[in-house]
Amino acid sequence: MTPREFKQQFYPAIERVCAQTGLNPLFVAAQAALETGWGKSAIGNNLFGITAGDKWAGKRQIVRTTEYFRDDRQGGRFVKVHSITALADGRYRYDVDRAFRDYDTVEDCIRDHAKVLSAKRYAAAMPFRGNVYRFAYEVARAGYCTAAPETYADSIRSIARTIERA
Repeated sequence: MTPREFKQQFYPAIERVCAQTGLNPLFVAAQAALETGWGKSAIGNNLFGITAGDKWAGKRQIVRTTEYFRDDRQGGRFVKVHSITALADGRYRYDVDRAFRDYDTVEDCIRDHAKVLSAKRYAAAMPFRGNVYRFAYEVARAGYCTAAPETYADSIRSIARTIERA
């Protein structure tokens, strides 16, 4: 899917939900584009790769994926661990089966994503929700992803610019 096709397909729903949640639709769209590879890998309308932990009562899909961590003691969080490989940078690459949330609609996913971001863990990011770069930086700093906050924020900003031009 091209950036233009991604924007045409998902941006209207993102804007509708963001009008209710107060999140910046450009940030949400950029994050969805990053997480799905421009819509190529949205598991069950899950645009953000939101996992289905023990507390998730909804539908789920088990998908083989690759995850990266700083230690080799993360295996308990997965349905199945196929391999753990030590990397030269000190991290570990996990090849695993992982449970992901499966939504009936894209709007359901976007609403749930807003709930995830409204957790106390991301409270320091909320004052910056109007600034795509700073919000991405603060969300990453709070632990949303394993990328360095600057790297994540740069990626989100770049994708947001592409969406604006699409």
